Amino acid sequence: MENIEKALRDLAKAVESNPTVKNVKVTITMQKPKSRKADHENR
Repeated sequence: MENIEKALRDLAKAVESNPTVKNVKVTITMQKPKSRKADHENR
């Protein structure tokens, strides 16, 4: 998560200093890790 936050800050700085950028859209989709119990039930 820390890497994502840093990347977004860096992106914001780059966009702010570039007047030709009109619009920026970022989509981040997180996936929960499967529980160990669910993994054992599938075996």
